[in-house]
Amino acid sequence: MFKKFNPKEDVSSSTSLKSSVQRNIRSQALAQIPFLSLPVYKDPSIAAAAEASAEGEAAPLEEEKKEETSGGGKGKGGKKGGKGKGGKGKGKDKEEKEEKEEEDAGAETVLEEFWPKKDALGLTKCHDRISIYTIQSVPIFFQHFDGPLIPTLKLLHRYPEMLPRVQIDRGAIKFLLAGANMMAPGLLSAGGQLPDGLEKDTIVAIFAEGKQHACGIGKLVASSDEIKKVGKNVAVETICWIGDDLWKVDTIGL
Repeated sequence: MFKKFNPKEDVSSSTSLKSSVQRNIRSQALAQIPFLSLPVYKDPSIAAAAEASAEGEAAPLEEEKKEETSGGGKGKGGKKGGKGKGGKGKGKDKEEKEEKEEEDAGAETVLEEFWPKKDALGLTKCHDRISIYTIQSVPIFFQHFDGPLIPTLKLLHRYPEMLPRVQIDRGAIKFLLAGANMMAPGLLSAGGQLPDGLEKDTIVAIFAEGKQHACGIGKLVASSDEIKKVGKNVAVETICWIGDDLWKVDTIGL
């Protein structure tokens, strides 16, 4: 799809989409890629820092409580104690507010992490009815005509579990990096992997034997069960790969 893509020649228009269109695309992405609706993993060190901060705020409150108790026998002291009690109430409200903010932050989904709701989605229309969707000019999804939304390979590297995974053996790597479709033997050999239960037209991440990151993205031309049954011919139609012309694009459009 991006074997001979030139942003200077193949881009026809770029625009910022209306809110209603953005909501529709967001819903479409969540429906097509369930992984995007999962909560974002939070580093435990962040929670530990928040807990330490809360403990630090609790110490002054304990001191105020002691002053309130010791000064309660005198009128003046009782007055100060009243202020201390009020301070405790304010501190509690602050803690509750911080806890709510932490809960809200913890509820952030994968999609919201790389596409915050406050950020506008850009659309760059290209040749052959290809649409590239961007956040701050950085491509995140692309789409051919009215087909499924497909994440860019760079986005997939950030979230490797976003798509179902297949794996080719070492011998097929050079063909993948040349943009060739993947044959069934490369997936069914000792170095390959093809999970059961994948349906025809499933968009998959193409990993390679001995490599850490996905080397490409493709579409199954038949179900995984059918591919295993036949054992030959094309199994995955290659859509994009490391080194293609989309991979070389860091920013595009608005």
